[in-house]
Amino acid sequence: MKIRTLFKTISCTGLALSLALYLLYLYGNHIEKTQKPIVDYQYNGYEEKLNYKRSNTILITYKSKQYKLHTGDRNLNKIKSGIFPKLYYASETDYLFFEGDYLPVGYAQAALIFTFIFSGIGTPDFITFLRHHIAQIENQ
Repeated sequence: MKIRTLFKTISCTGLALSLALYLLYLYGNHIEKTQKPIVDYQYNGYEEKLNYKRSNTILITYKSKQYKLHTGDRNLNKIKSGIFPKLYYASETDYLFFEGDYLPVGYAQAALIFTFIFSGIGTPDFITFLRHHIAQIENQ
């Protein structure tokens, strides 16, 4: 496989991933706009993250089912201070989430930035630049 083909494949995959993540973000916004927040849930406490690689976990019981909601420090600090963010329920996927947390738009933006970087790296000028410098290193 040529390097140009590799970068084109990575770029196309990145664009598809960005589109899929953005559609999930829009789906979460659609649920928030068309449904009322749930109020008949029971708060069962929280577990703080043990290190920076993990997320905080909020324990919620809704419709006799236990849910573990993974969230960041922003929502946990609100809950600790007694302010509960709005909760929404996606019945099609049996998914409970805080307002704005279905899929944050940052994931789609990060995938899109990654795609643009690889598209730039895959341009013919950059590939020629790399070949030239690799040839210089080999000739030394």
